Amino acid sequence: MIVNTLLKEYKLITKELFDKSFLSIGLGSISMKLKEDLMLINKHNKHYLEEDFIKKVHILREDISWKEINPDIKLHSEIYKHHSNAKAIAHIFPINTMTLSQTQSFINPIDFIGKSTLNKVKIIDIPSKTEWNENKSFIISKNLFQRDTIIIRGFGVFICARDLRELLKKAIVLENSSYIILNSQ
Repeated sequence: MIVNTLLKEYKLITKELFDKSFLSIGLGSISMKLKEDLMLINKHNKHYLEEDFIKKVHILREDISWKEINPDIKLHSEIYKHHSNAKAIAHIFPINTMTLSQTQSFINPIDFIGKSTLNKVKIIDIPSKTEWNENKSFIISKNLFQRDTIIIRGFGVFICARDLRELLKKAIVLENSSYIILNSQ
């Protein structure tokens, strides 16, 4: 019963992220922690309307099921291992946020809802491609420990939350705040 409710909520939030073009086939990821060693995560190159879009996988140990999952699975696993409060994680690509992040060091919302929900959101530069590929899990996990929302310039937005609805709210507020900043200049 509870698993069905969580599954419905996962699908609802994923639909919203797809409808807003924050997620797309093969682009981005969303996961939800079910137990200490179990999460739901989207499969790679699958649309949320496909039957087999989601898979339950272990967090603490890599097994054969990881091969059919989104490449972000290692990032999600690393974040869940080091952040006990994390129950939902998304790697998304909101267009206004990504646009604004190309010229800023932080996104500092100027609207009331953005200020009260997000405060200042850090934008992290990718070091060299080699260094990034070797250390991205560490870099993202470390920065999410300090804040629950970070932007990696050119790579996307990572949001860590207590539940999927909070995650969706933060994603929408960040994108709306970015839109307001871009259109007030």
